[in-house]
Amino acid sequence: MTTSEDSHSLFLYAFVSIGALVLLLVWMQGGFYSKVAPGTAQAAEVRPQRSGISATVVRKSLEETRSWPGTVTARAVAQLAPKLTARVLDITVKSGDGVKSGQLLVRLDDREWQARVNQARSALAAAQAEAARAQADARRLQALYEKEAATRQSWETAQAAARAGSARAAEARAAIEESESRLAESGLRAPFDGSVVAWLLDPGDLAGPAAPVLTLQSLQKPRVEADVPAACAALLVPGQVLGARIGEARYDVAVEEIAPAADPRSRTVHIKAALPPQRDLQPGAFAWVDQACGRSERLVVPVAAVSRSGQLESVRLLSGGGTLLRHVRTGKVHDGEVEVLSGLDEGDSVLVEAAP
Repeated sequence: MTTSEDSHSLFLYAFVSIGALVLLLVWMQGGFYSKVAPGTAQAAEVRPQRSGISATVVRKSLEETRSWPGTVTARAVAQLAPKLTARVLDITVKSGDGVKSGQLLVRLDDREWQARVNQARSALAAAQAEAARAQADARRLQALYEKEAATRQSWETAQAAARAGSARAAEARAAIEESESRLAESGLRAPFDGSVVAWLLDPGDLAGPAAPVLTLQSLQKPRVEADVPAACAALLVPGQVLGARIGEARYDVAVEEIAPAADPRSRTVHIKAALPPQRDLQPGAFAWVDQACGRSERLVVPVAAVSRSGQLESVRLLSGGGTLLRHVRTGKVHDGEVEVLSGLDEGDSVLVEAAP
């Protein structure tokens, strides 16, 4: 019998303990306090109205400004590659370095082309010597022909040999120019002022027309590119000025290019807009492009009528000869007025500035 009573007491104790714990958790979560609906709450007390400036909540037709994600891009991107296959000897820059137009960036193995230049020069010397001998023979036979000591055929043959010798010498000179031109390409130089984006090959690798060594980008006149929904893109024209936000900075950008057709999958149109010259703008940075697209009806009040405490926004609503504290939720600001998303109705009067 004693054992049964002990078990009953233990069960009752456990039940009471669990119940107390549940009540404690409910109290900590605010379960015993009434909830306040966001955006529509007002203080219970009515404060006496103080003299000051009041404003009426009005409905206005405002431009709908929309924002599209975009990317900062370089106007010019180049991959440096030699016209001929050669081994990379040295790369004088690293990723992120700034470069100047004409600066030597890559040295290639030029021994083969140096040998070809020497070979072409030797061939030119031989061709010039042969041409000189043929011209001398032609002059000698011409003199004999004039004295009727040589036949016309032999004279014409000597003249043809002289012309052929001159042609071979000219060909040898052209071969030298070509070889020297290719030899000059053994050093890759920057085509414009910019920065190095990436190394594509390392010293010792084989470079060629299909194997570039470096990727460069121009830092002058960057652009921002974005995909705009087709309905809003139809409102754009080249030269139109839009807003762009990159980090905390804001810029005016002029539309330069508008794709002639929308992407059939995303129903967006790709646009490019010119950014002002800025050294601190890095291609690849994220940007927002702001565009006015359509109009909508919005309730607005003066910005000065809204007070903020942390994340709470409130106004003083004029009512019954006094003011009520009314919590509101606001949107975008337009020329000193702010959109009211909830908490007020059209025609309400709010206190803008109270007299001291």
